[in-house]
This record gives sequence, C-alpha cells and structure tokens, in this order.
Amino acid sequence: MNPARIDRALVILGYLAQHQEGCTLKRLCDDLALPMSSAHDLLQVLVGLDAVKLLGQRTYALGPRSVVLALSIVDSVDIRHVSRPYLVELCEEINENTYLAVRSGSSVVYADRQEAGQTLSVVMKLGGPRPLHGSAVGKLMAACNADLEQRVLHAPDLEKYTPYTLVNRDRLRHEFEGIRTSGYSVSDGESVEGILGVATPVVDASGAVNAAVHVSAPRGRLSPDRLPFVVAAMSRAAAQISRQLGAAQDTVTPRSLDEIRAFEAGRHGARQ
Repeated sequence: MNPARIDRALVILGYLAQHQEGCTLKRLCDDLALPMSSAHDLLQVLVGLDAVKLLGQRTYALGPRSVVLALSIVDSVDIRHVSRPYLVELCEEINENTYLAVRSGSSVVYADRQEAGQTLSVVMKLGGPRPLHGSAVGKLMAACNADLEQRVLHAPDLEKYTPYTLVNRDRLRHEFEGIRTSGYSVSDGESVEGILGVATPVVDASGAVNAAVHVSAPRGRLSPDRLPFVVAAMSRAAAQISRQLGAAQDTVTPRSLDEIRAFEAGRHGARQ
C-alpha cells in the first residue's frame, strides 16, 4: 500500500467534494498540480470503486460510495446526536417537518429530519445538495461564510429554479447582508414555487456556522401572521443546539418575537 498514492486519492476526493457540479481532468490536474497521466490512472481506479463517477468525457464527480461515506462521517459527529432532541421538540411545537442542514465543502446538505405527519408536507431528500443562492439553508450558509458568499457572487452562471430565484448579484449581496442582520434566512418560492423555507444558524465552539435548523412548508401554512412564531421557535432550537456544541453565549442569543416581526415587516416592505 503506497501512502503517497492514498494521499493523492484523498486530495482528489476532497477537491471533488468542493466541486459538486463535476470537474474536468485538466482543471483538476492544474488546480492540484498533479501529473495528468497518474491522476487519470488514479481516477479510473476510484471510478471502479464507485468513489468517483464519470459525468462525461473526462469530467468527474464524487460517486455514490463517497457520498455514503460522507453521510456516515456526518453521522459520527456529535451534531446529529446533539441536535435530534431539539429537532423533535421543535417538530412537535410547530407541527412541521424539521431538518438539520450541514455544510459539506462548498455545498449544503440535509443531514437529519423529523417528520410531523402533516397530510400535505414537504419532504426534502437527505444528503442532496441545496443551491447556495436558491434555498433558505444555502443563502444562510453563504451569508455566514465569506468563501461561500464569494463563490455565489462570482459564479459565472446561477440557475433560476423558479421566477422568484435570486440571480442578480446586487440583490443577492443585499440579501446576504439582511440575513446577517436578522439572524435567519427565508426562501419564498425560490427553490420550488409555493414552498416557503426558513433557516436559522447553528454556531459551533469556534464561532463558525456550518449547520442550520431548517423548516419548509406550503406558503399557506407559514402565513405572515404565523411565520414569526415559527422563526422564533427555530431560533430557540438553533441556540440550544449551539450551546450544546460549546458556542459562546453571546453568539447564540435567540431572536425575540418582536424582533422577528420587525424584520418580517421590513422584508415584506422591500418586496413591495
């Protein structure tokens, strides 16, 4: 077993984890300063192991075994174990499906879910990446992580999932500033028309935001009157999880109902 070869394989997998859309062999070799012939041979081995998949001619992305391993690693980290009772409590309090979303490289994925049993509910796939510009959790992570924000603002092309998806860079920059001020993120039909999503930040011991509490529901169930109560409950749940992860007290103060109502009045006013 060649340690250098194993190290190169891990470097390649780490690079592909940051490029969920896939990457050409040439770009990978240029960015990692790897010889093309040896990188190609190693990628072929990883493809054979389902750790990497081939998307097109010499274009590679993470394969199913890497995704499963990533979720297993997430599962082994305390955050899912720590957050679960608070997700359950929140689910019972607001009677909506609740999620834990986590950062994975340059993307955001759902790592855990508690279902409320509503007749009409929004069930999000665990492990599936969410767009940084077109989802509540994606926008929250981008607003709280400078590298992700720059990735969005300097992306050559942003997909418009619905007529309401924000793709204008100036509007996105303003959106991120608003999220940092309010302490939560809202996606109103930006990923799926008629669905409203909300995300509140989970802060770890280092002060970083690499996870979030998330709720999605049909817009009619998250009306302007009810939404502040839901966001306040989510803010409390995220703060409780953050404290369990060792976050400093001054970084996890939940938003009050009055604060959220004021933020929502401003958000609706800006959209008028």
